[in-house]
Amino acid sequence: MMKLVRLAFALASLAVMLVLAAPATASTQTYHATFVEVGGAIPGGSCGSATISELGHVAFQCVAFNACGPNCEVRTITFDDGSTLVIHESIVGVISPGNSGAAGTNAPQFLEITQTIVGGTGRFEGATGSGTGRVNLAAESVITASGTITFP
Repeated sequence: MMKLVRLAFALASLAVMLVLAAPATASTQTYHATFVEVGGAIPGGSCGSATISELGHVAFQCVAFNACGPNCEVRTITFDDGSTLVIHESIVGVISPGNSGAAGTNAPQFLEITQTIVGGTGRFEGATGSGTGRVNLAAESVITASGTITFP
């Protein structure tokens, strides 16, 4: 009987050690972002601020046009703690509502984009994810996007 109790205790101890030694699992969360571009603060790109749900407001983010190939923009978001999040974006469609093309240069026009999170530094090291968004060209390039981000 005593041998069975010792064996049960040993097996229970082994099970606890295996659970504690198991690798941490990745966490995935949804994001909603608004990027406000203020113009060409970098050659071949645009910079501004951003607000990203669950991640916070950032005063500085930039997108470099065609930096990862034709129709592949690289958006780098720098957070107050120095961490960066890097996203590749591509234009996948153009929306010109109703008969708005008749308005000429004042016509509302939107670009549909895809986003692929390709990594970052600091707390975003190894981050991945994807999303979609819309660029409002009439509002001086206000971009809204949503998707998921996975942290290792």
